[in-house]
Amino acid sequence: GELGGGPTNAAGGVAAPGMTTGGGGGAGGGAPTGNESVSLGTATQTHEVRMPMLLSTFKPATGCTNASDFIVRCFVARLRSGITVVKHGRSRWCKSRLRVLHVHSDGRSLSWKPALGEPSSGKRPPKLDLTTCREVRHAWSPDPDNPMFTGTPILRQKCEAANAHKSFALIFPKRTVDITAVTADQCKVLMEGFSALCFRLHVAQKVAGGDGKSGSNGGGVGEGGNNNEEQSRATASITASNKSDKGISPKFGKKRS
Repeated sequence: GELGGGPTNAAGGVAAPGMTTGGGGGAGGGAPTGNESVSLGTATQTHEVRMPMLLSTFKPATGCTNASDFIVRCFVARLRSGITVVKHGRSRWCKSRLRVLHVHSDGRSLSWKPALGEPSSGKRPPKLDLTTCREVRHAWSPDPDNPMFTGTPILRQKCEAANAHKSFALIFPKRTVDITAVTADQCKVLMEGFSALCFRLHVAQKVAGGDGKSGSNGGGVGEGGNNNEEQSRATASITASNKSDKGISPKFGKKRS
């Protein structure tokens, strides 16, 4: 079934601090209070975990607010087995090809390989750290770098207008990964899954790094004795997920008024 929707029954784990539960959508980014951490740690086991629409380091896709353990674990499991999509190449001469997205054993490194029957370029595909993903953006969502347009430059150039409804991009500091899903439902699942996974990774990194002051491994020493426990809680469900089974088209590129 789809990964989104009504209340989910999370399979264990503890919510990463910084999330709100129920229907709320509070501001994110800051370190949690003691009472907030306790309530979040309990609520995530039986309810949806709602994430704020905008962290200082990450923006989920519009409408994607559920970052429960259940969503993250199901999505990581699917990524481990591989998800076939159309990936649009960055070079203007590179054709859009079927690629199988997959996540490495660390649960945070994204890569891809040619789908069955597709030619191999011989190049080693990049290994992208999802903790550095800044945004999950639908092809119809505004492009902050080009306010009059939506999506990304690559989507506007290579994605056909008829496929814009099932296309999105992962925004990294120095590149984008531009994708057209096989179906609209698959696109929804992918956007919800990447939004939830990246959000949880960002929050866990923020807590482990002492409110953003993370080391090279994304970790760090927290302040005070209780913070070590919070670090463990923040990363518990991510760890559990990692161990589970394996030319511009103005029709959609131009920002709609």
